[in-house]
Amino acid sequence: MDMEMVHNFMRPLLSQLCHYRSVTLPVIHRLSYLTQLFPYTFNEKLCEQLTQHAKSLIEMAIVTRKQNTGVTKQDNSDLKLCANIVGIFHQIPAASVRFVEVLCKLVLQTERALSIEAGSPFREPLMKFLLRYPAETVELFLSDPHARDQQWARYLEFLIRHKDSAPFRQHLQSCTEKLLSVVLATPTTVQIASLQQQQQQQQQQPVSTADRAQLQYLGVRVILLLTRSDESWLASQSQLVMALKNLWISDEFQERHHSAESTDFMHWKEPRMVVSILLTYFKHHTEDIKLLFQLLRAFIGRFIPDFQFLRDFLEQTVAQTFSVDWKRSAFFQFVEVFEDVNVPQELKARILQYIIIPCLTVSLESGDGEKLIGYPPAPDQDHHDNVVSVFITRVINPDEPFVYSDAVRILLLQFSCLLVEQASAHIHDAGNKRQGQKLRRLMTFAWPCLLSKNCVDPATKYHGHLLLSHIIAKFAIHKRIVLQVFHSLLKAHAMEAKSVVRQALEILTPAMPVRMEDGNTMLTHWTRKILVEEGHSVGQLVHILQLVVRHANVYYPVRHHLTHHITQAMHRLGFTPTANLDQRRLAVDLAEVCIKWGKKE
Repeated sequence: MDMEMVHNFMRPLLSQLCHYRSVTLPVIHRLSYLTQLFPYTFNEKLCEQLTQHAKSLIEMAIVTRKQNTGVTKQDNSDLKLCANIVGIFHQIPAASVRFVEVLCKLVLQTERALSIEAGSPFREPLMKFLLRYPAETVELFLSDPHARDQQWARYLEFLIRHKDSAPFRQHLQSCTEKLLSVVLATPTTVQIASLQQQQQQQQQQPVSTADRAQLQYLGVRVILLLTRSDESWLASQSQLVMALKNLWISDEFQERHHSAESTDFMHWKEPRMVVSILLTYFKHHTEDIKLLFQLLRAFIGRFIPDFQFLRDFLEQTVAQTFSVDWKRSAFFQFVEVFEDVNVPQELKARILQYIIIPCLTVSLESGDGEKLIGYPPAPDQDHHDNVVSVFITRVINPDEPFVYSDAVRILLLQFSCLLVEQASAHIHDAGNKRQGQKLRRLMTFAWPCLLSKNCVDPATKYHGHLLLSHIIAKFAIHKRIVLQVFHSLLKAHAMEAKSVVRQALEILTPAMPVRMEDGNTMLTHWTRKILVEEGHSVGQLVHILQLVVRHANVYYPVRHHLTHHITQAMHRLGFTPTANLDQRRLAVDLAEVCIKWGKKE
């Protein structure tokens, strides 16, 4: 085609670009077609002219909207015109990298002035131009001062999430050092020479607390978006993960997000984002068990976001599907953490609650007990890699039972119950009447719970009773201890620890006649004694009679000693005006028990 003819055709069109008032949508459409047909015909001077026209037209649009604030529906043709002007830049090869910052500032300032960020017509046209310079664009957005600006951060997120922006994501994945500087809140100025010239006059401002929070949030958000698009990328970013881990465990980060008053609402989800990134990394590096331990800080204190996804992963994946070898490794690493006085008690409690106890419960109940513990039953031997031996000798400390917080003590008692129930042969030989060292340490650990002066918290106290009940059910224990535990549980009718007391009685009551020669006599004596002496308390009365209903077969041999008291209680519970529905239901259950006893005779 004869270029001279093309140029002659273009001149009238270009003459219309001399002044911004003569620039119309048809003119820009014609120019757009020409730039697509003859891209190399146009030079950088046209780009500068278009930039000036876009600025002038945008200023007019802003003034117009401020003057017509009462108008509900506006004609947006002026904004469409400006968006079309921006859309021409990606079609002109002569549009150099120096227009990256110019156009970004123009578009973002316009969106802020007109409050049209969500439905802005400028975003797509600008992105098409920025795709030509992904490295320079990323450098600009992650450098000072733009990295501190929330609006710039939101547009960067738009670029990363867009389906056509693979070049941005690929370049960001290679910018580990830049991402690290943002996460650490130490942003650098623009490093690319072509962009530096525009920022020579700008001096880096000191980073304030709000700026630091915004920079950290930006870094976390970008890493999360990159991880969602390609999880395998994160698996190799150990340096970034270490920085995020240090950020997560820092006291400043935890305190800031526990008190929402001092946190920008835009940053409320940041803890969830950090945990999501670290959990994704852990899924590719399951040997990093201590990282998983640190994630449990999500359950300490009160965060605004929800961490149900982490709870589900621990319950459904870690406990149910991880190997026995991994669970052994997790236990021994927990022992190291437990012995570290610098680790908070709350974190030790959460590790026991969410990882150690569920994992070992699944393996013990599925028949992998010997493989999990490491050795066949040998209660008189101690090995440094035997789970039962290490727990009893290194974790629990009967000599100083109150060095733990209540939460840790309760969970240690729960773990002890699990071992006694599922691995009793590893603790003591039931055929040996002489008490072994392991059994003695367990009993000594639980014993202070029987002494009211030592245990103020009901949950702690009755978890000790639960452990002793498990021990009594499995091994031959002195009669005096059995009676003391049973008597204490019979009197425990307070609501605070109702479920634990019920569990303990479910285990201990059937064991009473078995563990003592005069078990039935003692069962009758203490049940009747409390019914007579404490029966004036409705709560105590209901507690005892519910036990009789649940264990009607155990009480059958001594029914004649209790029938009179049960009959009186039925009248009191079932026919008084103040009785509630549960008490009346209990009265009916007692009547059913008495009828069943009568039929057996």
